[in-house]
Amino acid sequence: MATTDEDNRKGISISAVARTASCPLRFYIDRECGGERSESGRYTVCKQISYHLGDGTDGTAIWEECLAVNPGIDPRLRNYLEECLVICRAGGPWPESRETDVAVRSDALGIFGVVDKVCGGDPCFSIVRAAPAPATGIYPADRIRLFGYLTCLEEMTGDEIPTGAVEYIPSGLSRVCRPLPIDRRRFLNALRTARQIVSGKKPAKPACPPCGRCIHEDRCSPQSRRLSDLL
Repeated sequence: MATTDEDNRKGISISAVARTASCPLRFYIDRECGGERSESGRYTVCKQISYHLGDGTDGTAIWEECLAVNPGIDPRLRNYLEECLVICRAGGPWPESRETDVAVRSDALGIFGVVDKVCGGDPCFSIVRAAPAPATGIYPADRIRLFGYLTCLEEMTGDEIPTGAVEYIPSGLSRVCRPLPIDRRRFLNALRTARQIVSGKKPAKPACPPCGRCIHEDRCSPQSRRLSDLL
């Protein structure tokens, strides 16, 4: 898929940079398949739970919101919602949000995205994940996401923003992160690779690709052929 005027105007999404950091071929095949995927049911559940943490809203009301947001959601996720809600009410503490689903961008880096929650204190913002938390810290891809959002918010507000948080809803945990220099380098390297992919260059397969967790595992050839050759 060649670059377009819309690509140049919008820039690169932060989620695309994070996918590229994990495996450039994943972002490449995503584009060959037509771009961004639809929101998963588990992510819808976790987002709606996050927006109501601390306000006493019950599971029935949150599920009605999930149905409105994602009409095709699997009905079996209703039980998953209750399980996550119980865990989250016992966990935390959860940052109180001032705004949700806030569109952000950095003209300096040519990136954009949507921050799940902008908060009133420190951490200044948080992102919601539908994955269980790692044993310690946060996942490398989430550190990359946080740096991208932090950079956008700093540019838009003119304020220094030292930290962000990741809410691992299935684990009932909110973990604060201060991006390190290695996170910044990884972000910039992945952004450079993502731009090359948007321009039409096919990337090489990384040394240790996360194939077992990738939806494109059956389409990604060890010989690194074009997707059209596999169809």
